[in-house]
Amino acid sequence: AIICNNEADDLPSLYYVNAGEFIYDMDARRLAALLEIVQTILDDYLLEGNGQNIWAMSYVSSEFERGTLNAYTNLAAQSPIYSAQTTLSQLLFSAPYLNQIQMAYVPVYSDWKGLSDTTRADLANVLADAIGRGVNPRETASIISKRLDVSMSKAENIAQTEQVSALRQAQWAETEWAKDRLGLNTMLLHLSALKPTTRMTHAYWHGRLRTVADVREWYSIDGNKYRCYCSQIPAIVNDSGKLLNPNLIERLVVERKQWQETEGVTA
Repeated sequence: AIICNNEADDLPSLYYVNAGEFIYDMDARRLAALLEIVQTILDDYLLEGNGQNIWAMSYVSSEFERGTLNAYTNLAAQSPIYSAQTTLSQLLFSAPYLNQIQMAYVPVYSDWKGLSDTTRADLANVLADAIGRGVNPRETASIISKRLDVSMSKAENIAQTEQVSALRQAQWAETEWAKDRLGLNTMLLHLSALKPTTRMTHAYWHGRLRTVADVREWYSIDGNKYRCYCSQIPAIVNDSGKLLNPNLIERLVVERKQWQETEGVTA
């Protein structure tokens, strides 16, 4: 038997060690207290900053600003009207831009809070199972480490999705605002990353035009927003919905066909 001291106002824990199992002197109250500590640690780490100052928001707001700059640069190059009536500082301090930043906060906090709660639940199951089955501490630590690796993978996915999403959202927003503000015929030109891991359903849109509403809906279904490195840039089109620079479309179509040949896929 092994006796381990706890805090001054608590009784020591007694652990009985057998050849095949480990008996924990852990009642429901102590397990609940341990899980509360785990939750606090996770929240302190994943939700650092709290409220609207959560650490992840700095990355999201930076990407939103970068997306706005990209949209401004593209539209200014395509339209003398846009260039003459729009400044970057005007965009970055406009009410719609600031409102978009505030709206971005909600899913960011929700995603990281959800990960914290899920990780805590996973660890609770691991600990309860280990105590119930008498798994020795070293093996339990190994299981916990593997569960945390899964959580880290989820965290990386969330971070990548949020940052790229903020970049896209900014471009979409300015595409719509240019139409509403100046009456320009704007659409989104899809640019796929065309990586070996690119999904065919994403590569398909490379060099194709869509409305902001269509793109937004596409990203809301079938997990399209996850692990996606595609982008869309604002494009000014004529009354027939055709890009004013057809040579660009032709070049992108060639790129898409080359990717299909390399990857051995068909449209």
